[in-house]
Amino acid sequence: MSPREADAPSDPATEMPPALPYRLRWRPRGERPGAHPALGEGGDGTFRGLLPLIARPDPRRIDLRASLRDPFETIHVRNFAPRRATTVAVLADVSASMAFDGVREAAAELAATLAASAIAGGDAFALLAADDEARDDIDLPASRRRGLAQEVRARLRDAPFTGRSAGGLAEAAVRLPQRRCLVFLVSDFLLPASDLAALLDALWRHDVVPVVLRDSRAEGDLPAFGLIEARDAETGGRRLVLMRPSLRERWRAQAKSRIAALDDLFAGRGLGAFHLSDRFDADALADFLAHR
Repeated sequence: MSPREADAPSDPATEMPPALPYRLRWRPRGERPGAHPALGEGGDGTFRGLLPLIARPDPRRIDLRASLRDPFETIHVRNFAPRRATTVAVLADVSASMAFDGVREAAAELAATLAASAIAGGDAFALLAADDEARDDIDLPASRRRGLAQEVRARLRDAPFTGRSAGGLAEAAVRLPQRRCLVFLVSDFLLPASDLAALLDALWRHDVVPVVLRDSRAEGDLPAFGLIEARDAETGGRRLVLMRPSLRERWRAQAKSRIAALDDLFAGRGLGAFHLSDRFDADALADFLAHR
């Protein structure tokens, strides 16, 4: 590599995202070895201890040393706690309200980081997306192949976000694996409460992590006075608004109330949301995953 090539800045579109550790709140089933403590017993994983052969009749696991030392001549077998792989999925809202540069970029980096993290941990990763309907042009089936993280990032950066609603998320949720998996539901959640309830009902069998994408400008990070151009997030309609302190405070109060209502709804279903404002923060995500 020439010095010029070595000093050239990396391309963010092809740069490998960081792989972050995460843990499950449940024990997966299945046969594929992985990093997560699983249900049942197996011949691999974490050593639990010894059992009499009569309790676990598996001659392949006989511990000769322990058996010969037993004064009662009991034959002992080694017992292991299996570790298995699972599937990590991102179910992404790609409606028009998600098309703001900062929100779209944050969603793409988040999904790419989750893909890199899953593959590094031996898990599969799947991407599903929807606006008014499920988006086949963005979806990626569960896979462990190299380069998947960069492809996930590119799909969310380059695809058109033009739908007027996120009503298709419940339809897309049906495409998730039947076996329980870890699902990151990525949206700004600007959808009716009834639609959100139906979506969460469709995800009942999975471990769901809502990721709330927020734009500080839409939450009142605006000048106290002056003309601003407001745009409808879904229809794209624009109009001039005379911003003044009282209106700004009203916008801020409404935004705060909406976020509080979302957190209450998630908490009522035993879910904790990760809030991502303006840009993707890998350190904040790592801290969230470590303590969820």
